[in-house]
Amino acid sequence: MATQPNVLPSVDPSVRESVRFRSDGLELAGHIYRPPEAAPGERTAALVIAGPTTSVKEETVPHYAAPLAEAGYTVLTFDNRNFGESEGEPRQHLDTSQQVEDLKNAVSYLLTREDVDPDRLGLACVCMGAGYALAVASMDLRVKALAIVAGAYNLTDTYREFLGEQGFADYLGNLNAARVQQYARGEVQYMPAIAGPPDYAPSAMPVQEAYEYYSRAQANEAPNWENRVTVSSMEHIVGWNVVHRAHLIAPRPLLVIHGTTDVLLPPRYAQEVFDRAGEPKQLHWIETSNHVELYDQAPFVPEAVDTLVDWLGTNLAER
Repeated sequence: MATQPNVLPSVDPSVRESVRFRSDGLELAGHIYRPPEAAPGERTAALVIAGPTTSVKEETVPHYAAPLAEAGYTVLTFDNRNFGESEGEPRQHLDTSQQVEDLKNAVSYLLTREDVDPDRLGLACVCMGAGYALAVASMDLRVKALAIVAGAYNLTDTYREFLGEQGFADYLGNLNAARVQQYARGEVQYMPAIAGPPDYAPSAMPVQEAYEYYSRAQANEAPNWENRVTVSSMEHIVGWNVVHRAHLIAPRPLLVIHGTTDVLLPPRYAQEVFDRAGEPKQLHWIETSNHVELYDQAPFVPEAVDTLVDWLGTNLAER
């Protein structure tokens, strides 16, 4: 697939090292990005970065992790259970509560490292990972600062408004019927994560921008990304809503970054998270035309990274 002019170059794999850590008895695969100027074992501020729905650690998150490591942070990215190089069955099954636990355990792993300052650990997450980060930070005081980019905060109402009341009911009915079939047959049911034109369906993400992004990322950065997801994953995705947790972040600092145009994750929910949150908080809008521009494209990702570096420098680096 030809590289688009505004797509960022792939991150050099030599800037990261592979690690493994445990989550609920499973071994998860991760990447550690260390500041180039840091001495071995030198404690630095640290970040965990979780990424979009169905993604693996080789796509989206490297475009944030590498420059944040350059800025002085030890950064962990990882594959959730059932995805990528991590353990877990059934494969390609997304359970939001389990992925939240994986993020909590990623925090625990970082805090065991001798090159991490436990008093300067934050989350800087993207898309679905940003929603998970809000859920984790709302109850986990080990997280000293929270930055969330292009986040998924209320997918239930997003789906309901997109499909309409009857369409949403029909969608839930199909998921309910699929659960009965899976129970009766004893076989895991799968659907494509993306599908091509003209309808980009049936798939978990039936929109052109998702098809173009994941196809490109699989070809250029993440050949181990699989184009499938369990049908039952959609119950968890459609049921996701963490807006009501935003007020629990304060008095720890919060940064919300979101695109001005985002059909997949509407800006109004980012605004609602910000409005519900207490001080200190900052909201930064980026002029976008779609959601995935904040995954791997310029000038959108560089603007988000610059905002993160400035904000983290005040709210985490010098705590």
